[in-house]
Amino acid sequence: MKSKEWLFPVILLVYHLTFAIIAWEYSQQHPSDAVRYWMLEEEWSDYLHWGTDVIKLISYPFSSVLQWPFWTGFLLYSLIGFFAIWEFYSFSLRYIKPSGKWEKGLLILIFLLPNLHFWTSVIGKEPVVFLAITWIIIQNSHRKYVSIKNILGWLLLASVRPHVAMFLLMAVLLGMLWENRKWNCKKSIAIVASVLTISGLYLMTMHLLNRNPLDIAYILERNRASLVAFKRAGSYISMIDYNWIERVFALNFRPLFWDARSTYDFILSVENLLVIVLLLTSVVVWVKNAKHIKWDFFAKISILFFAIASLFYIQRYACLGIFVRTKIMYLPFLLIVAIKIIVKTAKKKYLLIKKE
Repeated sequence: MKSKEWLFPVILLVYHLTFAIIAWEYSQQHPSDAVRYWMLEEEWSDYLHWGTDVIKLISYPFSSVLQWPFWTGFLLYSLIGFFAIWEFYSFSLRYIKPSGKWEKGLLILIFLLPNLHFWTSVIGKEPVVFLAITWIIIQNSHRKYVSIKNILGWLLLASVRPHVAMFLLMAVLLGMLWENRKWNCKKSIAIVASVLTISGLYLMTMHLLNRNPLDIAYILERNRASLVAFKRAGSYISMIDYNWIERVFALNFRPLFWDARSTYDFILSVENLLVIVLLLTSVVVWVKNAKHIKWDFFAKISILFFAIASLFYIQRYACLGIFVRTKIMYLPFLLIVAIKIIVKTAKKKYLLIKKE
């Protein structure tokens, strides 16, 4: 490692663990799901189910067998989150290949945005899910479909959040179709297997929600009821009255300053404003170079995952508090695509943008 290159990993680790302390302190004043994921009263065999019970199963040896105190759970899950973030940062560094100070500074800025660090430092689904998604996207971007990380990532994601695995697999499948329209036996088998797996993930999701998978009308009705039910939440957003564009914007880019009711909201508003500026800048650059653009597989997966997840979540959620923790699963990957567009276009070295 070159001189001073060791410094950022140390700073990032300390920075990230600071959010574990913040999350623990916050949980003392605002009881959350972290309690039920750590304060376990049943035997480990009672958690052998897919869904959130997988998180309890992960916690069990530490909380119930070793009797670690509550605060150590935040340390444990924060380390899982940091491992995921560091893998993602290392990949992004190789993917973008920044050479100038402003380029690396922009990349570092994205990895210091607080929302991702906070939610990957809590006891719960977020650190584990983000690790699984990171493994899957990176391995698929490298075409390592049968690597250990890819297989473990899919198994972990499907067992904890089958609907997210469904969204991501849909993105990977559509990315494959987008990238290469030529058909062959191998591709046909992959598509059939993916469609069958997506169907299985859909059935798993409906089972967890206790829904009839064939009763689409009832599922849509319950989605609308979910949007109304969020009125009880303190940060309720009237999504049911918004059009689809307004819903997608609210999910991914709010709270903004007019929503801020606390220091936490203000910090998130600053972060969201930076994200909006970055994405708008990349879109402008993309429009100016559209005829030369050829997206790589990572970009395709990231864009499609963002679009698919957003279109599903806007039908279920209507609360800023849920928005900020949900978007960490897909938005960070889109931001890396945005940075690559800006950096490579500014230097006229198109790795993502190629002249045809």
